[in-house]
Amino acid sequence: MKTTTSISVALVALLAAASASAGTTKDILTKEMTRKMEEGWVTEYREKGSDKGTGVYQWTALGIFDDTPEAMLYVLLGFDKYKHFVQHMKGSRIIKRKGLDTYAVLETRLPWPVKDAWVYFKAKRKHLPGRIYELEFQMINGTMKHFSGWARVEPWNKDGSRGLLTWSLKFEPKTKAPASAIDKGVWSISIHVVKRLRLRLKAMRKYKKIPKAWGGKR
Repeated sequence: MKTTTSISVALVALLAAASASAGTTKDILTKEMTRKMEEGWVTEYREKGSDKGTGVYQWTALGIFDDTPEAMLYVLLGFDKYKHFVQHMKGSRIIKRKGLDTYAVLETRLPWPVKDAWVYFKAKRKHLPGRIYELEFQMINGTMKHFSGWARVEPWNKDGSRGLLTWSLKFEPKTKAPASAIDKGVWSISIHVVKRLRLRLKAMRKYKKIPKAWGGKR
């Protein structure tokens, strides 16, 4: 069963630069990482220094999808469906959409001793040249100390029939649980979001649930 492979620290700054531009993430990955990702692995890394002394880091995961960037974005934006397939999620709903932005609520069911929490957030969306799409997650309200992240969808091959998802997340529920336990949870959820979004898209494609405007009915 394919699992994860850690990214080298030297690539962290380059990935951050790619996320802020229309550059191609694939071009800065090593040959070994590219090979493993082609085999179905999810690559992850911890953003050094992003914990601000709390011991909870921001984790980023990357994975290849056998589908178009547009179909990937459609599934990624379906926050109201996350409760059905995302790890430790007991509730999710979309409050409103305004232009390219989506406002949504996520409710967690976290393992003991961490208390359940909820977050109301804004997903700010950008369309970049080359069929690259980015989301920035900003917490508006909720019972978490912190919630933030970003996602980037882009073509993996020249014709865009396959895509690459980069998912970056940091959250801190209000709890007395050790920071190391929370950090491990952020790491686990980041990886599983990529894996489960991949499975979700395959299922939606199989049952023809992707709208034509988003690359459906191929």
